[in-house]
Amino acid sequence: MDVGPGHGAGPAGGPPCEAAAGPAGGAGAGMPVRPGDRYAVEAVRLNDDGDGVASVGGLTVFVPGLLPGEQADIEITAVERRFARGRIVLRRGDAQARVAPPCAAFGICGGCQLQHLAYDAQLAHKREVVVQALRRIARMEGVTVHPTLGMAAPWRYRNQVQVPLSFDPATRSLTPAFFAPGSHALVPVPGCHLEPVEMERTIRAVADELTSSLGARAARVHHLIVRQSFTTGAQMVVFAAEAEDVPLEEVAQRVLAIPPVVSVARTVQPNRHGLVWGRTVDVLAGDHHLTERIGDLEFLISPRSFFQVNTLQARRLYETALAYAEVRPGDRVLDGYCGTGTLALMFARRVRQVAGIEAVAAAVADARVNAAHNGIDNASFVTGQVERVLPRWTAEGRRFDVVLLDPPRRGCDRRVLDAVLEARPRRVVYVSCNPATLARDLRVLCDGGYHVAEVQPVDMFPQTSHVECCAQLIREDGDKK
Repeated sequence: MDVGPGHGAGPAGGPPCEAAAGPAGGAGAGMPVRPGDRYAVEAVRLNDDGDGVASVGGLTVFVPGLLPGEQADIEITAVERRFARGRIVLRRGDAQARVAPPCAAFGICGGCQLQHLAYDAQLAHKREVVVQALRRIARMEGVTVHPTLGMAAPWRYRNQVQVPLSFDPATRSLTPAFFAPGSHALVPVPGCHLEPVEMERTIRAVADELTSSLGARAARVHHLIVRQSFTTGAQMVVFAAEAEDVPLEEVAQRVLAIPPVVSVARTVQPNRHGLVWGRTVDVLAGDHHLTERIGDLEFLISPRSFFQVNTLQARRLYETALAYAEVRPGDRVLDGYCGTGTLALMFARRVRQVAGIEAVAAAVADARVNAAHNGIDNASFVTGQVERVLPRWTAEGRRFDVVLLDPPRRGCDRRVLDAVLEARPRRVVYVSCNPATLARDLRVLCDGGYHVAEVQPVDMFPQTSHVECCAQLIREDGDKK
């Protein structure tokens, strides 16, 4: 599956523990710390990536798997200018919040960082990440940050996975695998606790079908991408092949017979690492879309459509955005970074007009298809970079009552923020998957005449260190134009 960042473990061995370290000190100040050295440490907190934070002689050490309050002997695996990384050699005792990870691959697969932490503690940690980002980066104290919205059942929630395939030349067979933390090394595992059981079964069945049909040529298919509708249960399978001449047409017909698969496609990507998708996607068999429902809207999901990977939490995130916008029937709404228009279309039935800007042409095409599919005629979508289109619109005198921002992890380009300030919307709703860039951008908007009324963290990715946020900003002069 697509995995988040992680850190690999260093080589075993090295000298015995040399000194205790932790909140009270330990190794002498200035003592050199080298890879392979061992120390006794105590974690005092978690960092944003979910690693335990300890100290050796005043040097911060990040230790994956170590929870606050836990003591351990660690081995230093890497030393940077301002911090080091370590791995646990021996842990002494369990924190009260420690739980047994249900996945046998936890720690060797890079997909999850927090399975060992009780879910209520995960939610509290993610809220604290947001609070600290606002404090350190935005220099904001006292902002209302609500408790993180969690899931009743924080497992089996993903509606899309990208699964690397490991080929064994001896048996000429494909095995679903995952990437080890911080590397491209493949770790064969039987399944993933973040994907639905039905998806696990399909992945195994498709890998077996590729092996049976293609033999040694199956090695040229390096990923499976599987999507599942949480509305209908139907699935879409996409082969990521290294070249177009891999004979997948007949395989696609046989995969289509595997319930509940209704669509089979192919993308050509010569590179096994990095971006899984190629430039084009061809549907080889079955339907061209899955169907998903959010609120009173039905969305057609094509192979490349962007759609939040957690359908259940996406509904809660979008409900929060709608509530924060406080729209009125006559409002004009801008959706910057609109993707396939999911949020824009949810607003369209409540306001006079919605305009969406998106850099990816295929996403804009999906947005237009979904607008027509739902009978919405007051939403328009343009292809272009928000930092180019929005300043041009504001220079032409276009104004908006509400602005929605949902940028990628790098946050908003400064030209976007300046154009928003020029447009002077009554409300700004900022959806972010990166608390650090969210805090940076909120500082700019607040310096330009807005204040942050409240922030709602949403746990879109349980068991991982990632957290989504929705922030409400209100113009300081209220509703005056």
